[in-house]
Amino acid sequence: GGCVEALLDIEYIEAVANPIPLTVIYSPTYSLLDWVNQVMDMADPPLVHSVSYGNDEVQQTSTEYMDSCNEQFMAAGAMGLSILFAAGDQGVWGRSGVGSTYHPDFPASSPYVTAVGGTNFATKSVIGEESTWDCGGGGFSDTFARPSWQEDAVTNYISKATAAGVLPDQNLWNSTGRAYPDVSALGGQTNPYCVGIKGGSFGGVAGTSASCPVVAGIFAQLNDVRLK
Repeated sequence: GGCVEALLDIEYIEAVANPIPLTVIYSPTYSLLDWVNQVMDMADPPLVHSVSYGNDEVQQTSTEYMDSCNEQFMAAGAMGLSILFAAGDQGVWGRSGVGSTYHPDFPASSPYVTAVGGTNFATKSVIGEESTWDCGGGGFSDTFARPSWQEDAVTNYISKATAAGVLPDQNLWNSTGRAYPDVSALGGQTNPYCVGIKGGSFGGVAGTSASCPVVAGIFAQLNDVRLK
């Protein structure tokens, strides 16, 4: 539930970022726009933000709403804030499920945030080699064009993957869209993250909701080094 999701973020970002102070921001509206405006209205907003929330682009209120969010994400970046979003746990089909095309996730597909994907341990009960995770969100935006800063890397990837014959049918995805995720860390489905819950019990949780706060914690540590 929501409590477990919140605990997952809090426990793992702090495990990585400690002793950097942790701020928990609560927004009751489930509106990305309300949230980013709330952050930007703070007198001294945290420099790194981890958000384990998103839905398919086709599930958003409108393209205009996503554009409004992007404008504020850009403004937040200009303020020196790093905003990281989980890339989702439903693979290329997204929350909408199997259809005529893949369903990219927003705001992970925004060119103005850092999208965090998930990997998996290769072997059950072994903390060792990691592999790709087929449930990790990723793909190409149907709404936002590929930004210039990732053009070379993505074009090179598509060229090599096409030559190797490993890409899905072109009619399923938008080859000119913003590609995501930007980075990935352990999602943990094979060997889940351990989360402390009410009454001293523990539960296993997996997904990019776990990898995102871990990466955000690393970003915070890097910021701390650079700002000293």
